[in-house]
Amino acid sequence: MKSGFALLVLFCCVLAPHACLAQAVGNNVSGVVLDPSGATIAGAQVELKRADSEAIASAVTNNAGGFHFDGMSAGQYHIVVQATGFKDSGQDVNIGSKPISLKIVLAVAAEAETIEVGPNAGSSQVSTEIAENQNANVLDRSALDHMPVFDQDYIATVSRFLDDNAIGTNGVTLVVNGLESNGPGVTASAIQEVKINQNPYSALFSRPGRARMEITTKGGTPQFHGTLTFMFRDSVVDAANAFAGVKPPEQRRYFEGSLTGPLGKSKKTTFLLSLNQDYLDLQNIVVAQGLSGPINENVPNPTRHFFGSGRIFHDFTPHDQFWIGYSYERKTVQNAGVGGTVMPEAGTDTKSQEHEVNVSYRHTFSGTTVNQLRFLLGHHDLPTTSINPEPAIVVQGAFTGGGAQANFRRTEYHLEGTDIVTRVVGKHELNFGVDVPDLSRRAFDDFTNTQGTYTFASLAAYQAGLPTTYLVQRGQGHVAFMELNFAGFVEDKIRLRPDLAISVGLRYYWQNYFNDRATNFAPRLGFAYAPSKNRKIVLRGGAGIFYDRTGPWPIADLLHFNGVNLLQYIVENPSFPVAPASLAAAPTSLMELDPRTRIPYTLQYSASIERQMTAKSTATIAYVGSRGMDMFRSIDANAPLPPNFATIPNPALGQVSEMQSEGYQKSNALELTFQGAPSKYFTGQVQYRLSKTYNNTGGIWWYPQNSYDPSADWARAGNDRRHKFDMMGSLHPTRFFNLGMALSLYSGLPVDVTTGSDNNLDGILNDRPAGVPRNSMHGPGQISLDFSLSHDFLLSKARDHAKTLSAALNAFNILNHTNDMTYVGVITSPFFGHAVTALPPRRMQLDLVYKF
Repeated sequence: MKSGFALLVLFCCVLAPHACLAQAVGNNVSGVVLDPSGATIAGAQVELKRADSEAIASAVTNNAGGFHFDGMSAGQYHIVVQATGFKDSGQDVNIGSKPISLKIVLAVAAEAETIEVGPNAGSSQVSTEIAENQNANVLDRSALDHMPVFDQDYIATVSRFLDDNAIGTNGVTLVVNGLESNGPGVTASAIQEVKINQNPYSALFSRPGRARMEITTKGGTPQFHGTLTFMFRDSVVDAANAFAGVKPPEQRRYFEGSLTGPLGKSKKTTFLLSLNQDYLDLQNIVVAQGLSGPINENVPNPTRHFFGSGRIFHDFTPHDQFWIGYSYERKTVQNAGVGGTVMPEAGTDTKSQEHEVNVSYRHTFSGTTVNQLRFLLGHHDLPTTSINPEPAIVVQGAFTGGGAQANFRRTEYHLEGTDIVTRVVGKHELNFGVDVPDLSRRAFDDFTNTQGTYTFASLAAYQAGLPTTYLVQRGQGHVAFMELNFAGFVEDKIRLRPDLAISVGLRYYWQNYFNDRATNFAPRLGFAYAPSKNRKIVLRGGAGIFYDRTGPWPIADLLHFNGVNLLQYIVENPSFPVAPASLAAAPTSLMELDPRTRIPYTLQYSASIERQMTAKSTATIAYVGSRGMDMFRSIDANAPLPPNFATIPNPALGQVSEMQSEGYQKSNALELTFQGAPSKYFTGQVQYRLSKTYNNTGGIWWYPQNSYDPSADWARAGNDRRHKFDMMGSLHPTRFFNLGMALSLYSGLPVDVTTGSDNNLDGILNDRPAGVPRNSMHGPGQISLDFSLSHDFLLSKARDHAKTLSAALNAFNILNHTNDMTYVGVITSPFFGHAVTALPPRRMQLDLVYKF
């Protein structure tokens, strides 16, 4: 480490003259031009004019939609952008002492329509455009380069602005270049922009704004440009983990880069290549208690990750733009799942591989009609292997030992695609098309619990050899099935007046394995109105219905545990080890789908007031309400009957897990957002969210304490975080360095208090003490402050994309605040009411980025 820092200091000294050179070179303006769907527009004409309308420079956007004007003198300028099939756009810019990065979205052209474009059009400007709500969170390439980003993981960094209450059963919806995807498809430096909650009620997407993350990636360029990134962390300069008896040695070495340029002599064909090799050596901290006393040890958790992606772009004509790409990803993780009360022998090793082919084609039929087709084909293989083949031993709230009993393999071939037609007629911008977010052939090989899992209520019960339950599986663990999700949509954005716009849309959902296929229509509505002549205030609102998706895991479970393929046995109060006779007498457990099950949906509605605060900053106050209808949950349809639990409705069967859609959720939130550049020294966004969420379900695999009275579990939702404050921004106090910062202040999530025993003999260990409601314990809050101190060294005078080296020192959780993950809620646990895991302590990270 010492030699590494010495080398960095020497390198900076050698480059010091270049830093002085940077002060003498003129300022630069760069930007990206996008269409309404977020796709880049190549071949657009960009003209830079003085305040007196004299044209002084022009450029043509590359295949990434990018343009540059370098070496400009300070002053007021006007930028005009023109592209075939799109409306012209004009925007004023004030060039000062700092580089300027712009995002310009062109609307599809109308035959005879003019829309006023104000002098402050652009980002952080209130607008009556439906998709320009100011409580969205948008980070472009310039912002991403100056933020403290841990491990170069931009997706995790921006995900702090997501809303857990809006996320569906299948997790966060990731939209890449307009297509729902499993990942960004490129490495970090090839990401152009990340945004959350843009146009929350768009009919083009399956989930509301704070449940989806939209990513725009870079394209090819007619000249060679690239980025090389080296990132390094070492625990030598980090603080010690709060739960580690001995400070664990950890290190990460990260190499990443991207390259764009022409392919051959023709400027019409370009490429984008991005690669990433990652070496991560972490330690999992075990905090448990066995019969001999406390257990505290560090367990190596190495991860190796490679990702490579290549794309070729070609413009057949100015009206036909096409690209095709291939990506490959490989990842191995050792000792996964270890940590907290999970012992080293109960971990797993995982290996995954994924291949994907992406295709995009855009055709402009006329000045009013554009068609965008995107699809991808992929293959994914994910095997999981238990480190130890022994039966699993779970002592509630004390330790998990033995073997993991988690052998599993998942493989899939999937197709995802969307086709969007945009047509402008008069005051209407019409979008319609089809969306196939998932068409997959999946195979699940389940070899879990072949030796079984013993669960004990307490250490005393374990010492006495008295398990509460024993779960074991026998039979055929292989199933294969097709999963199909389909949607059709239509949306009309109507400009009624220059100060009033509305959006009306309808989306239809269909998923196999469900019976309500004719009724899944989801209407969407949005409006934006500027009541004053100066249009510094915009009133905005909307509402929409959003249907859920199960994902593949529930379908696989229904096919596995049908009483024929994979037989599951749950034995109550067995001997230890279990007697073969008791296992032979145990009835088979099943999993089934309630014939009344419908696809759950969420009704979300909101109203907001947006105010232009300065020329480049806005403030928003918004109310957001939602109601979750027909939400997923499970019950034991064959649970022993109360009050004495001595009788089972069907003695020939064991537990009958029935997936239902009978849950309900209610959420209300107040959001305060400030974003933009209130001064030439600071750019960023601040958001505070006050919310309250109650429900009677925790998801598709969640069971109520009493299957005969699920409504009794109405309480705080497991993700009910009342207070949430986030700030991300960059400070430019001098020309010598940039200071990026991120602050998160969160109140705690609730914790469910349980007995650790199976008091009602249903095989589900979620029983609570008498009179104790669900999620009654308040969990720990979190405080995290991150900083990034960086400087850009100019290595050339080139007017077109100068060569630069950026050096950044990042500090995460610089206050070294102990952020406990959660508290143990099992009353028989020696750790009851305390935490056994925490988020990482203060960590330092060195980033070196070379751009040319």
